[in-house]
Amino acid sequence: PPNSSGTPSPPPAVGAREKRRKRAAERATKIVFWLETKYDVLPEVCRSFENWKEAPSATYDFDLLWCDTAIAADRFMKLKLYQKMNHFVGMSSITRKNNLGRNLLRMRKQLPKEYKFFPDTWILPTDLSDFKNQFANSKNKTFIVKPDNGCQGKGIFLVRDVEKVPVDFSTTYVAQRYINKPFLLSGFKFDLRLYVLVVGCDPLRVFIHKRGLVRLASEQYVEPTNKNLQQSMVHLTNYAINKFNPNFEENTNPDDASDGHKRSWEAVQEQLRREGHDVDQLNAEIEDLIVKTLIAVQPSLSHFYHSCQPDDIDNSMCFEILGFDVMLDQKLQPWLLEVNHAPSFATESELDRMVKTQVLTDTFVLLNLTPEVRRQKKRDARDKMELRAMGQAKKQTMEERAALEQHIARERSAWEEAHAGGFKRLYPSEAKEREYMAVYDAAVNIWEMLMGGTSRRTVRLMERTEEEAAKEEPKKGRQARHGDKGEGKSEAASKDSVKRTPEQVREVVDRLVAGCSSRPRNAEGR
Repeated sequence: PPNSSGTPSPPPAVGAREKRRKRAAERATKIVFWLETKYDVLPEVCRSFENWKEAPSATYDFDLLWCDTAIAADRFMKLKLYQKMNHFVGMSSITRKNNLGRNLLRMRKQLPKEYKFFPDTWILPTDLSDFKNQFANSKNKTFIVKPDNGCQGKGIFLVRDVEKVPVDFSTTYVAQRYINKPFLLSGFKFDLRLYVLVVGCDPLRVFIHKRGLVRLASEQYVEPTNKNLQQSMVHLTNYAINKFNPNFEENTNPDDASDGHKRSWEAVQEQLRREGHDVDQLNAEIEDLIVKTLIAVQPSLSHFYHSCQPDDIDNSMCFEILGFDVMLDQKLQPWLLEVNHAPSFATESELDRMVKTQVLTDTFVLLNLTPEVRRQKKRDARDKMELRAMGQAKKQTMEERAALEQHIARERSAWEEAHAGGFKRLYPSEAKEREYMAVYDAAVNIWEMLMGGTSRRTVRLMERTEEEAAKEEPKKGRQARHGDKGEGKSEAASKDSVKRTPEQVREVVDRLVAGCSSRPRNAEGR
């Protein structure tokens, strides 16, 4: 039938096809994001990019997935190679307090001089007997006890009496030696919230942002005694606790290192320099503890990543902004307190908005999300499927894949250097790979001990020496005998990973991040 202008209208089917064609053409020029967040700053930052648009639903063909909470392994397995999400499967190996303590204690046992940057730690109730023994030699020791899965200061308390130690076997706590002589700002105890970006796990790709937050307690510090252990606003620096103190002052000038109970890390560094402190050495020690913490779990992150996405060679489908909480003692020595997998992006002050907006903006730039990359990956996937269907797919050897991954890693590093913004690369570089070689080898040995097999050979920027190649030959032989496809698994591990259901994948991840074997014991076989 004719329309209002008298010309014939196109058939409905033709009109629908035309709409789909237009939508597809528009989609081809856009980066599509899907956000599952409570923070207003996330959509604001995403919309600030010229060709970005929000997906209409979670099932839409998005490029970027952001979720405030951890993302399950089975959801990651369903992502296409051009899609990215803001969490790594298995990062709870360091973001849960008990797992962080357990993994760092293992590394300290192997390399005691390298892993001195976190307070003495006990996992309760597992280490309850040894923890209680700490009270026998001295009555003046103070310990801080935290629930394993707590956040925002909830459930934290100080203890100096063995009788006050929790014995609830249904709850896991982490106890640490309390740093009773901290470095003070204006008489207040404080800690640092540092934003660390991980954009790859094989090789590990780690950046730290120049902007960070200094969070002060809201009451003047006094050393702990039996009478003041309950004064949380003296001993705890959590913003969620101190903001309710009538004496709490919001920051009104981000450039002022003495304004408010939350301050700019950049401004505080300048103040420390003026006071004659060696800030460069302090930053070097902070960067060192960040790299060592992440290397401790790199083998497990790589294992989960390649198990879920075995065809990805770009090492670019996951990224994560971690909140490293660091405290300085009176000698300006940094101590790692905890690692947060979902640091708050609330913007309750101008300082918060300035810091967090810049961290998010620089993060999304480093992800290198472009329509061209997406189209290329789609073409590659389509070509690969056609070759498989025709039986012409060429099987890639381990050496060919390793060479390709190394080439991609080097090109990516060069690109990142030119687009880092406020981020500073901590790892990798050829110099850093050599510096942390012993640390990495220790982490691999621990992982292989837990797995009962061989770890996947990590991608490196530097060339392997003849000595390293000779060491790897026995591993290659074992992998070949076990029918390995390049993922570095033992025969038992390979069998265990074949055709796992999403529920089984979740179970394996939970067991491994908790430091257990990937395979539960078979009760029928005992």
